[in-house]
Amino acid sequence: MRTTCLGLLSLLPLQAPARAIDRLGAEETISDLLPSRFPSGPSDELAARHWAILPQFGFGPDTSILAGIKLAERDLLDSGTSLDLDATYALNQQQAFEFSVASPRLLDGRLLLLLRARYYSDPQRDFFGLGNDSVDGPVSTHEIGSAEGGLSIGWRPFERLSLNFEVGIRKVHIGRGDPDDSIPLPNTTPQKFPDLPGVGGGVVNPIALSLVWNSRDDVMRPTRGWRILLKALHTDKSLASDYEFTRLLFDGGYLRAFNSERQIVGLRVNGEWIEAPTNQLPFWEMSELGGADTLRGFFPHRFVGKGRVLINLELRSRLVEFDFFHLWHVRLDGVAFADMGRVYLTGSEIDEEFHLDSEIFDRLTADFQFSYGPGLRIALSEALVARIDLGFSKEETGQVFLAFGHTF
Repeated sequence: MRTTCLGLLSLLPLQAPARAIDRLGAEETISDLLPSRFPSGPSDELAARHWAILPQFGFGPDTSILAGIKLAERDLLDSGTSLDLDATYALNQQQAFEFSVASPRLLDGRLLLLLRARYYSDPQRDFFGLGNDSVDGPVSTHEIGSAEGGLSIGWRPFERLSLNFEVGIRKVHIGRGDPDDSIPLPNTTPQKFPDLPGVGGGVVNPIALSLVWNSRDDVMRPTRGWRILLKALHTDKSLASDYEFTRLLFDGGYLRAFNSERQIVGLRVNGEWIEAPTNQLPFWEMSELGGADTLRGFFPHRFVGKGRVLINLELRSRLVEFDFFHLWHVRLDGVAFADMGRVYLTGSEIDEEFHLDSEIFDRLTADFQFSYGPGLRIALSEALVARIDLGFSKEETGQVFLAFGHTF
């Protein structure tokens, strides 16, 4: 079991590995702004509480002792504005800070605004190389520091549809960091891969257009409906960026409930492709698989490429609900999940893999990566959802993740 840990809700005796802040974009946050209110609206005052403050605590060989705080406010001053804060610090100097404020109800619900800022630093980030490889452990390690911010403006022509424009800035520092003795010398990424695009860090200032369709019936425990995202992001030298690339992204998820909404089955399909001139796509902006939001049985940042295909399947089942003292109404759902996906370095890989002939099934099962496991979803009134997943794969006997918000 890989036991790198980060984050622990104080009321839960469980560890979770580090979450990383990697690529600029707010597709998940923008998607969650629709619907902007809770359609059914809990009538009980405790169940309808819209704020939560939770301490986080964890321990792991990479982080040592780690502590932090999570704050969520979903209706600031009765204005419908959401405020979110997440901050952690580890004795081994890993630190993360996320802040966002969003208002989805301006101009009679037509205008959406989202402002976000993120900072992350890690003196020892594992690098597994590029492509859908099968290396036995990381090939190098490096220090990474990332500071970013962005503003998103959305217009809602219909209740369930949002058209969005986003601008952002991200500055990344890559250094030699603190080498891992288990990785042979030269063991830092700048030493071993001096010609890797982005190994010297840099600045990207992207602009993006996106379309979001969300027909979900709830935010805390959605039981049915679609959530579809189409997004195009671009940056180049004319935007004062050090690099030039265009990212195209599709993310679609569907939920359906049965047995009086006690069980929910969900399917997500995600695809991404990045087009860039030679040496103009930094490795820290490439498509990734592995970690809490993609292949949950693999280490974070495990697979890196110019594109990816990802499929997530979940079965969620209501377990119990109760009042936690006089703070929140808690709802627990058990989850069984299965993930599959892979990354690509060239467009020809995609053409060859999905070419329809008698060998397509063999190619898919040979090249795709698979993970599976159980999980738990904890909804605190109408404030936030915490999720805990235990993932297994051919490389890891167990990866434990704590994150906030639904996977899809």
